[in-house]
Amino acid sequence: MGSSLDDGYTEGSAKTYEWRTPPLWGLGLAPQSQGGEYFLLHDGRAKSIEEAISYHGGEAGSRRNNYYDLSESDKQKLIKFLKSL
Repeated sequence: MGSSLDDGYTEGSAKTYEWRTPPLWGLGLAPQSQGGEYFLLHDGRAKSIEEAISYHGGEAGSRRNNYYDLSESDKQKLIKFLKSL
């Protein structure tokens, strides 16, 4: 997921910059089960969906850039959809 998420930790045969994105089911419920806050990414460093998107690089960098290219209205719609999962 890019060098910005590389924390030097390996798991199994994965490189330090390789992390699998878990299914997003329940994403909208995460703050309710985590004391009212998000703790996203493999290490919990992202405190919002938008922040989690911003950290993505490597193979996901083009998806991050696609998000940035959206209009503010479309960004809000996407975030609303993600929170509905």
